[in-house]
Amino acid sequence: MARPQKLGLDYFPLDVDIDQDDKIQLVEALHGTTGFAVVIKLLMRIYKEGYYYDWTEMEQLLFARRVNVDINLLNDIVNDCIKYGLFDEKLFEKYKILTSNGIQERYFEASKRRKNITLVNQYMLINDSKIVNANINRVNVDINGEVVDGNDAESTQNKVKESKEEESKQQHAAETDVAETPLPETPRKINRSSVVVDLGFGEIIRFYEKNVGPIIPHFAEEFQHMVDENNSELVLLALKKSVEARPKKLINYLNGILRNWKSRNLKTARDVEAHEAANEREAAGYGANRTSIAEDDGIQSKINAANERRQKLAGIGSNRNTNCSF
Repeated sequence: MARPQKLGLDYFPLDVDIDQDDKIQLVEALHGTTGFAVVIKLLMRIYKEGYYYDWTEMEQLLFARRVNVDINLLNDIVNDCIKYGLFDEKLFEKYKILTSNGIQERYFEASKRRKNITLVNQYMLINDSKIVNANINRVNVDINGEVVDGNDAESTQNKVKESKEEESKQQHAAETDVAETPLPETPRKINRSSVVVDLGFGEIIRFYEKNVGPIIPHFAEEFQHMVDENNSELVLLALKKSVEARPKKLINYLNGILRNWKSRNLKTARDVEAHEAANEREAAGYGANRTSIAEDDGIQSKINAANERRQKLAGIGSNRNTNCSF
């Protein structure tokens, strides 16, 4: 049976003092405002899906792209969220989902007016007494991680088990190949070009927050446009030079540097370094040439002065009036 559609929420309650929660503060202490923003974005995604979120490799790549955060940093934040209890560790380890007792309580409280609701038995952390919906459709998860009707769960698992025993070595090799690919195959088609993640983007955000201040969404979008048009390595180098210059309008200054490099066909940090080194050599050569000219002028002046002295000495005799009569 196909996976049933999870009914998410249009909105969810968010405490005004959520940033005072010890778990949230621990994540924010480790990852700054980026960690806090990722937690809020994850909660938004979970409630949009329902009361849990499948945290597969594909979802990690897509989510990293959506929130413009380096995927390695994203996984570090999620791992710390699990470590400090923001998400249930056992369900994550067993089913690779993100949920918690509090998330489920808020979800079922917000959806209590719905006449029908579907829940997965294995994913539940709260008691039935906290679920007041009139009609609850209970489903199970089979050994493949697929959601099936509760009545069909046992028979489905047996059929799957028998089927697996009859699989050939070619099937096993195919599964191994799929596991090693960057994006796992799924029943639906995926445009792989849409989930390309530039791992240097997170480094740009971290450098900005460390040397300038907390990143705001507008600046994050600007950085993303810059990376799309150039590359993260070049944008990071331009950002470092902009921070050193301390202009009044950092983004404008940064864009000016990138436009200048683009006009000179400088596409990598190595190209920029080579160009700047050539300029330094040219400037040093011009200075040396000016010095040598000045030295030559000084020597020539000394020679001219010596010649003038010789002429004056020689002129002593020549100044006599040789036309005098004797």
